[in-house]
Order: sequence, then C-alpha cells, then structure tokens
Amino acid sequence: MTDDSAGVGPVERGVRRVVCAACLYGDGIMLVGPRHFDATMRDQYRRFGLRKTEDQCVQGFIDQWGNFMTREEAHRVASEQGQIRRRCGGDEGRLFSENLY
Repeated sequence: MTDDSAGVGPVERGVRRVVCAACLYGDGIMLVGPRHFDATMRDQYRRFGLRKTEDQCVQGFIDQWGNFMTREEAHRVASEQGQIRRRCGGDEGRLFSENLY
C-alpha cells in the first residue's frame, strides 16, 4: 500500500482506479479530460480536427493505465475502490464525473 496524495486513504499498487472522463469514437480516437466535453476535451477535439458530433462517441472513463471503460464498467470500478463521493440524478449503475468529486 502507498499513501494517496489526494487524501482519500491508502491505495494498493496495481488496483484499477478511475482517473478521468473519456470519449471514444468508432475510429479509435479517444479524448480525455476532467469532465466530458469540458474545455480540455473541446481543445483536443479542435486539435484533432474532428468533424464528428458528441453523440457519435461512447462516453466513459479511463483507468490509470489508459484503458477505456464504459460508464457502467467505471461505476463498478469506482464503487469497489470507494471513489464515489456523491450521488447525482440518473447515476444508478452508471458513473458520472460528478460522482467522483
């Protein structure tokens, strides 16, 4: 175990955790950021020169190894690791950024 600098308690090495929001497009392009379609993601969108709409991607999250997880898979991981800080509307079994902070 190591100390978690975010102050949420000890973290076991090698344990999968949710680290940030992600949007995965069918052609493999993945945008990441603190929240879905925030300024960070919109900047990546412009830099890639994407001509796609928000509804053409799968919204989810990535783990600390950069692996994409759907909202449902990320909810299971975040629940198991005690990462869910609060509930928000419509989050039953699906993770939203608001659940994490």
